[in-house]
Parts: sequence; structure tokens; C-alpha cells
Amino acid sequence: IHPNGFLPWIGSEIWDYSGSGGVRGMLGGWRWDLSSVYGGNSFRFSVENSNNVSMGTGSPTSFYAGTLKFDQWTNNLDLARELDLGLGAPVNIGIGAEFRLDGYGIEAGEPNSYGDGGQRILDGPSAGGQPAIGSQVFPGFRPTDEVDVSRNNVAAYIDLESNLTPQLLLNVAGRAERYSDFGSTADGKVAARFEPVQGFAIRGAAGTGFRAPSLAQSYFSATSTNFIVINGVNTPFDVRTFPVNTQGALILGAQDLKPEQAVNLSAGVSLEPLSGLTVTADYYAIDITDRIVLSGNFTQPAVRQLFEQQGLVGVGGGRFFTNAIDTETRGFDVVGNYGVLLGNAGLLRLVGGYNQSRSKVTRVSETPPELSAFQSTLFDRIERGRIEQGQPRNNINLTVNYTLGGLGLNLHNQRFGEVSQLAADPTGALDQTFSAKWITDLDVSYRVLERLRVAVGANNLFDVYPDEWLDWDRGVQGALTTSGIYRYPGGTAPFGMNGRFVYMRLTYGR
Repeated sequence: IHPNGFLPWIGSEIWDYSGSGGVRGMLGGWRWDLSSVYGGNSFRFSVENSNNVSMGTGSPTSFYAGTLKFDQWTNNLDLARELDLGLGAPVNIGIGAEFRLDGYGIEAGEPNSYGDGGQRILDGPSAGGQPAIGSQVFPGFRPTDEVDVSRNNVAAYIDLESNLTPQLLLNVAGRAERYSDFGSTADGKVAARFEPVQGFAIRGAAGTGFRAPSLAQSYFSATSTNFIVINGVNTPFDVRTFPVNTQGALILGAQDLKPEQAVNLSAGVSLEPLSGLTVTADYYAIDITDRIVLSGNFTQPAVRQLFEQQGLVGVGGGRFFTNAIDTETRGFDVVGNYGVLLGNAGLLRLVGGYNQSRSKVTRVSETPPELSAFQSTLFDRIERGRIEQGQPRNNINLTVNYTLGGLGLNLHNQRFGEVSQLAADPTGALDQTFSAKWITDLDVSYRVLERLRVAVGANNLFDVYPDEWLDWDRGVQGALTTSGIYRYPGGTAPFGMNGRFVYMRLTYGR
């Protein structure tokens, strides 16, 4: 079918839809607002330029691999007014209630995308063995993956804000929430802003947070082809992502997911040293308990053998979502914004920003006994690297925006700091760090009619690519380079590996 080899790719057809409505008015001194929003999307997978090896030469090269669906219906009633509580200034109070319904679904792909065609490997050291089942690069969702689930949650919240003095603004907020599948929670936030002199202010906030596992984290199930180094040989495996309550996950020691808990602290200053110039600097600290992450890939021979014994034929490995870690993130942002009116020559706005942040894993759950028997760890070196070194620790943003009549120009430059990709090898011999890169985006637009605007532009104007994998063409990096197939680290590079993207856009509206 592919005598010169092949590079399969995943196509997609994405549909987004939404609608909203509401009414508002006054009642007994209260401003009320009743609203309803419904929206969702679907993601239809196709696999092109591929084949199902188990079907032999009769395999098609294109497959429908299934669809992911999500929808959400949110209803809110908000009330607000000012109250005089004798604090020297009115208290702005807002109270409200929310009802939300979430739905999630997986539809199976065509049988050829996941089925076993019965053909076996013809020659070589694996002659007579079982080939990979399903469409290569992304085996389709199977009927056993199909789900159609929903949940609801109700919430009540309150927000109080007042100027205790002309210089001091205080805000207190709270929210109580109940999920149909994860119980109840209550969270709060306190924030203050102190402006001792005009043009200079100090601000700070402290709060708690709660995030229930998403429906996708609880119910997502799929198979993907992963390349893993086994005894020095880069080997393809069909690795299953199991929902935590399924047979495959329980074999590996999965436990029911718990909500994430967070504590957020921030402090900063803002100043206006010149007319039109504002500068802000903020420090933040975020601690997350029971953070939900993917486990490592478990592909040991004993695991694969156990899967086969349990009827999970063709599964080379497995993983699942788990509350495996606690993390802490520390960082700061500095942003400057300057706008100047150039008389009849238009308006110029300059924005510059710098971010420095670092995330650290502070706790890893003990490895379940089921995995200890396979000499595996729940959260491996590769996954830890994604958290601690897989995102830039510093970023710079520089933007120039210019408008004159119907003409608009936006030039954006962003420097992404270095990132690293860790391998499973504990010696670090296969780790690689990718250098920082500047990415430039340009957008030029013109209003040709009152409501019609045309724009041309380019993302990644100068066609910048990430560093290449070390010795990518000889496959020295094993699993990381997929034996030399991939030149660039698309999953690691924060700006991707697609190079320049040029577009033209027409916008009609207000």
C-alpha cells in the first residue's frame, strides 16, 4: 500500500455553536438579570494516508475514527444594589444563583478504524505475530469507548465591595456549589486595593478554589500509537487511555478521581508615572492539591500479558487520569501600557510585558500495589518533566498597535523561553533543552464600509521553527524522535512546528 513508507495524519471537522438570551430590570431597589446560555462543540476525527496493518493489502487508507462531543447549558439569576451599612461609603452587593448542565459523549468510528482484520505479520523476527490493530497513528474510538453522560451543579454566590476609606477598596466574595457527582464545596476570596496617592496603588488578594474533574477526565477512552524504547529498540505500541472505573484502569490500580483544591495568593502595585503610561507588577502563588494528570504509559511485558489474559487483545499498554500530585506555581508579571494621540496622524499604543514563573511538583502519590508488582511508578519522569520543564519559565510580549481612520495595524512580538523534554532514561542522557525563540505576528486591516473590515496578516511572520531534535535524522533520540520521523518537537515547542501562517479575513458587524 505504501511502498516508500507513509506519514499518516489526523484530520478534523470541528463544529461550535452557542446561543444566549436574557431579561433584566429593577425590583424593590435591586437590579436583576436573568440569563441563559447554551453552547457546545463536536470534534470529528478522520485519519488520512494511513492503513490498518491487520487488514493486509485490502486496508483502506482513510478512516472515520469517531467523534467527541460536549455541550453546556448555564442559567444565572443575578441581583445587585448599593446598601448603606454605615461604613462611610455604600456597599455594592451582588448575589446570585446558577444552574449548569454539562454533557459529554464519544461516538465510535467505522469498524475498519479499530477492528482486527485477521492478517498476521508475514516475515521478519515477528513473523506470525499480531500487528498493530486499527488505523495507524490514531486507532478509532471503539463501541466500548462510547459514552453519553451528563451532570448538573447548582451554585449560590455573593460579592461585597466598598471603599472603606477614600484610599482603601475592599472586596469579599464567596461561592457555594454542589455537583451531582462530586458533592459540595465552598470557596472564598478577599481582595484589597490601597491608593495612598493618586497614580500609585498597592493591591493583594487571597482565595481558595475548587475544580471538579471534567467529564472528559472521568470518561475519556481512546487508543493511540506511542513509540517506546524497549531493550534499546524504538517500538510502536497501541496505548489505551482508560476511564478510571473500567477494567483496564483497575488492573493498573486506578482509583476514583477527586476534585482539585487550590489556594491562590497575589500581591502587586500599579502606577501611572506619566500621562498615558501605566505600569503594573504582580506576584502570584498558586498551590494545587490532588492535581489531575495522566499517569505514565505502562507497557511492561507483564502488563501486556495481563491485558491479553483479561481479554484486552491488541493493547500494548495503558494509562489513566489520576490525582497523582500536588504542585506549586510561583511567578510575577510586569506590564507597561502607553497610549498617545498623534493629532491628525492617528493613535499609537505600545504594550510590553514580562512573565517569570515556575511550577514544581511537591508531592507524588504512592504507587499502587498493582503497579509495584510490575516495577512501575504512577507518575514517571516524562510526565513530571511536562509539569516542571515543559513550559517556558519566562516570556516577553511586545505589541505595537496603530490606528488612523479606517486603517489598523497590530504588530505583536513574543519571546518564548526555553523548554525541556525529558526521556524515561533516569540518567538524563536523552533529555534535550530547546532554546528561546521570538515569534512575530502582523495584522493589517482596513474598514472598507461602515460594517465591513478586511484584514491580511501572518502568524509567525518570519517562519521560525523550534530547534531540531538532536541527531533526529539518525534516530538517536529513540522514542523522542520516533526513530528519526520527526525533525521538530511539535508537542514540546510552545508555538508548534507549523511555521508561517498567512491569512485574509473579512469581518462584518458592528
